[in-house]
Amino acid sequence: MNPAPSSSLLLKYFTLLLLTLLFLPTEAFPQLQSQIPSDLSLPEISAEAAETNPNPWFPLGQERLSQENLAMLILLGWGGLNVLGGSALALGSADYRDFGLMTAGWGLVNAAIAGFALAGADTYTAAVSFDSVLRDEMLFNRILAINSGLNAGYIATGFTMNYLGSTSRVRQFGSAFMVQGAFLMAFDAWLLWHSTDRLSRLSALPDTFLTALPDGSTQLIHGLTLSFGF
Repeated sequence: MNPAPSSSLLLKYFTLLLLTLLFLPTEAFPQLQSQIPSDLSLPEISAEAAETNPNPWFPLGQERLSQENLAMLILLGWGGLNVLGGSALALGSADYRDFGLMTAGWGLVNAAIAGFALAGADTYTAAVSFDSVLRDEMLFNRILAINSGLNAGYIATGFTMNYLGSTSRVRQFGSAFMVQGAFLMAFDAWLLWHSTDRLSRLSALPDTFLTALPDGSTQLIHGLTLSFGF
C-alpha cells in the first residue's frame, strides 16, 4: 500500500514552490515590468487633490486593475510550478504518484484561469465613472470573500480525505487539496485586504467634487456617502 505524503514532505514541497516563485526572475514575466507599477500602494487622496482632479477615483480603479494583473501573473507562475512539480512527483515516485497527479491537475486549472484573465484584462480610461469603479471594486471584494470560504472548504475537505481516507489515493488527493487550499487562502486574503482598503478610501472621498462625464463636460457631486458589505 502506498503511504500518504508525510507532513515533512508536504512542508518541503510547499516551501520549495513558494521559494521558487518568490525568487523567479521578473524577466520570466515579460508583462510585469511594462504593466505593473513598482509601488502598488497609493497615498491617501487629499481634499485639495480631489477638488482639482475631476476623477479622484481613477487612481484607485487603476490600482485594482494593476493588482489584479499582478495577482494573475503570480497565479500563472504558481500553476506552472505545480504542473512541473506535480508531474515530476507523479513520474518519479510511485509512492507519491497520486499526490503529484492531483497537484499537476490543480496547476493546470490555476494556470488556465490566470491565462484567460490576463488575455481579457480590463482597462479604464481617465473618464471612467465613479459608479463603474465602485461597482467593480465591490464585485471584486465579494468574489474574494466567497473564494476565501471556498478555500477553507478545500482545506477542510483535504484534511478529512487525508486522515479518514480508506485508500492511499484518497489520502494523497487530500494532501494535495490542503496544499492548494492553504496557498489560495493566503493569496485571496492578500487581495481581499487590499480591496477592502480601496473601498475604505473610496468612501473617504470628499463630499463635494467635480466628476468628468463621457462627453467631456463636468458635473458637481454633493453629499457622497458610500456603504458596502458582503
